[in-house]
Amino acid sequence: MGRKEDKKGKKDMIGVFFKKHWPVLVLLCAIAALTAGCADDQAQMKADISELQNQTYTLQTQVNSMSTNIQASQKTLSSKSATELHTIRSSQAGVLDQLSSMQSDLNNLRGSVDEQKHQNQQFFSDQSSETAGLEKKIAQQQTALDSLGSRITKLETALQAQAAQVKAAQAAQAAQAAKEQQQAQEAAQTPQTVYDKAYASYQSGKYDGARQGFEKFLKKFPDDPLAGNSQFWIAESYFKQKNYDQAILAYEKVVKHYPKSIKVPNALLQQGISFLKTNDKKVAAALFRQVIEKYPKSHQAKTAKALLKKVKRSRRG
Repeated sequence: MGRKEDKKGKKDMIGVFFKKHWPVLVLLCAIAALTAGCADDQAQMKADISELQNQTYTLQTQVNSMSTNIQASQKTLSSKSATELHTIRSSQAGVLDQLSSMQSDLNNLRGSVDEQKHQNQQFFSDQSSETAGLEKKIAQQQTALDSLGSRITKLETALQAQAAQVKAAQAAQAAQAAKEQQQAQEAAQTPQTVYDKAYASYQSGKYDGARQGFEKFLKKFPDDPLAGNSQFWIAESYFKQKNYDQAILAYEKVVKHYPKSIKVPNALLQQGISFLKTNDKKVAAALFRQVIEKYPKSHQAKTAKALLKKVKRSRRG
């Protein structure tokens, strides 16, 4: 590569030389022609030749100087090229050394990887053997557990059946005992105890419970002297709850079914008040008159008179 550049430099310098001195060369050619054509003018020719020689010498000197410069330039270029070439070669040598070192490291790494791979294969082989043994033991234990689970299931089923039987027997015994206890309590109950219990509920404001207690009394002891009282308190429980229609019907039962009861005057009076609550003043007045006529000396008759006057005034107004 350096030689090609030197040749190219020489050609460029020669071309520059001819371009610079072509007039001189043309003049030499003209002189040679004149010499051939004019033999008589030798003195002039000698002078011209002398001049040409001087110019030629000058040219030669210049050429020699240029040749010296060219050689110096060639040496400089050669030295620079050698230096650059040495640098390139040194760089390439360094790269080669690095590649060699990397190749060595790569070989070492491959060796380590192969060794690790071998160790891993050995480890996994050992683990596979241990795993196979464990799986076999687990399978055996699972079989044993399945068998035990089946036995436990059968035992649980049997125990559940026994528990159900025991529970059913206990429930039957409890029901029988409760029935016998209820029968004993009912047998031990007297009309007075049943009546007192229902009346206590009425006094405490438990009108639904009281009514159920008095109805129970009438069902068990329909001919007892307290039957009329029980029917009256049934009517009163409706009245307290402001269910006047039911109260009117219940008072009517006292009058019809228990005419000898001491609660009949009260039943007639309360029945009249119930009609008055429903704004039926005509029937209410008739009932008040009935109380006054049938029981003139009773305190219910006094109350009926007062209510009757009130009804008359309201009808007049």
